[in-house]
Amino acid sequence: MSSEIEPLYRSCFAEPPWNEPEEKLAQSSDRLADAAGRPGFTALAARDPEGTLIGLAYGWPTPPLAGREIYDKLVARLGTEQAHALTRGAFEFVELMVSPDARGQGLGGRLLALADPWPRAWLATLADSPAERLYKRHGWQEHCRLLDDAWVIYTRE
Repeated sequence: MSSEIEPLYRSCFAEPPWNEPEEKLAQSSDRLADAAGRPGFTALAARDPEGTLIGLAYGWPTPPLAGREIYDKLVARLGTEQAHALTRGAFEFVELMVSPDARGQGLGGRLLALADPWPRAWLATLADSPAERLYKRHGWQEHCRLLDDAWVIYTRE
């Protein structure tokens, strides 16, 4: 599956509103390989009838809040105590991507089911993005906006 990640990631995140830089696009397969080694890593993939990867979601139970930029932003916005309360014992969606050709068919909602075994889950997304609308449609609640207001934290309980 590793060779399939970059084309999917690129199709999802190279264009607005994401505009991911080339370096990040090119490293998407490596990031997934690294993520797969994290404790509790879980992923859900979707393929079309021909077997092409058209969707992927992955994440893990949130570890102690260190080592990722998003954790630093959470602590800066909420304070250490509230950031830990939000993330402790929760599933963290790290990536959710659906090929542009497969959007509008309910696939994003099916990928969100990755968090179903968890009593709580959270994720970060860009404000006013199509992804934000997906999360709202599926009952996720806005928890806060990060200091730069470009990123929104959503939770599901």
